[in-house]
Amino acid sequence: MPDTRPAALFDAPTLWRPSAVAAWSLLFTPVFGSWLLMHNWQVLGQFDAARRARRWLLASLAVLALQLLAGAVNERVNGTTPLAQLLGLAWLGLWLLAAAVPQWQVVRRRFGRRYARRGWNGALGMAAVCGFLCWSAGFMLTSLLLAFT
Repeated sequence: MPDTRPAALFDAPTLWRPSAVAAWSLLFTPVFGSWLLMHNWQVLGQFDAARRARRWLLASLAVLALQLLAGAVNERVNGTTPLAQLLGLAWLGLWLLAAAVPQWQVVRRRFGRRYARRGWNGALGMAAVCGFLCWSAGFMLTSLLLAFT
């Protein structure tokens, strides 16, 4: 039986949809989004952009660690300043504009809606496990700091 998919699908790579990557990153942080964007850039053959995405990934990991530390310290001193949340929101906004939107524009210009989409099960499962590990790390860090009260 012949394949009835449009011919453009055979020329286009299989990608995670950049707008969906950005949307899922609202829940799973720019760490998750940067990792997926990096892989998309590699599939597209844009290796300089993939290196930039890897730098976003490393910076996002640093910001996430800073958020965990700020949240734990804030809990320790009974502060009411939502420093960790403000830091995370600012980073998310910067990441969306500087990292996610450019890939979305490139894919839209190059392929429109005619490209194969990668499945989400593996990526979302990995994000859920990593999210649980980050939550656990934050909980343990807060508990350690509160123990020294």
